[in-house]
Amino acid sequence: MTMIAIGEILLREVPEALLAGVQTGEFRIYGSIIRSVRTGRIAGHLQETSGLTSLAGQLLASPATLPLQGVGLGVDLLGHAATYAQNEQIKTAISVLHNLQLGNAALNAAGIGVSVAGFAVLSAKIDRVEAKLDSLSQRVDAIGRAVEHLLQEKIADDFIRLRTATEQMDEGWHLSDASQHWRHVANETHTLVNIFERRIHQMLDDDRSDAQAVEPMQEAIAMAIATRVSARLAAGDDVAARYAAGEGAKALAKLGGRFGVADSALKRMQAASVEVGTSAWGEALERTTDGLRPLFNTIRSRETSAISTVLTLEELERQGIEGRRWLETARNEETSPILCLLPTK
Repeated sequence: MTMIAIGEILLREVPEALLAGVQTGEFRIYGSIIRSVRTGRIAGHLQETSGLTSLAGQLLASPATLPLQGVGLGVDLLGHAATYAQNEQIKTAISVLHNLQLGNAALNAAGIGVSVAGFAVLSAKIDRVEAKLDSLSQRVDAIGRAVEHLLQEKIADDFIRLRTATEQMDEGWHLSDASQHWRHVANETHTLVNIFERRIHQMLDDDRSDAQAVEPMQEAIAMAIATRVSARLAAGDDVAARYAAGEGAKALAKLGGRFGVADSALKRMQAASVEVGTSAWGEALERTTDGLRPLFNTIRSRETSAISTVLTLEELERQGIEGRRWLETARNEETSPILCLLPTK
């Protein structure tokens, strides 16, 4: 079992008791939090490592893993295990994700815990978002004015800024004194969070927009939030990191509160050539609603990841663990894809 001392605690592989509890339903995972179903108490905080981001990089390297419809997180990681299990490290990572029921977690925009993904992985995730937007541009008639926002040249510039910020975040680890460098990254991603948030609200203000048009921008804002938090921790600004995580979680929750499965399904049904109130209309609405559920599961998972990161940062503060040391530990672990922090009694 991997055990890494940080202060007076141990960051370790997920204990067997927690793994077994997840399998039996005694525990459930919410983002990066393992919580008891019976008592509601947090039993562990999960943290991605370089081992997991390495797996994500290999998955994202294949064009087949770039979803154009935004109805999930890409390939079914477990379903394609045979294709990608080229060595023991990958097999181990897949096994851990399977036991934790985190099939597509490696491809999640926000990651598990504090993001430690390097530029190559984040760049591939940005490519995925841009691929979704390119696909949406072919549906102008269906989505209406919402997609016109996506087609503006300014959107492309914003994604260049996001890609640059993630590259600079990674670059900081190779500098002798990167505190100011990382603070610049935090400031830049803070600006991008506000820009993406404004664009999403603009889209939602359009009655003809739908959840599929909004989802790529929500993925972008989740990446910007995660990078901002990581940059603050790396710079040693732990209090600011907790604030950034909290504000980011609120922003995602606020956006998510503006639309739901039912509203989105009804909006799509407006274009359906079925008479309202008939049994055929009811059946079509049910099919449309079911078809949207995977998309909304993806959207809600990002909200949950952001909220759980706030709880993990609060636990780090309680245990006196410096954010930068936490990041360095996760970055240096290349074998175990997920490490676990047990909460204080």
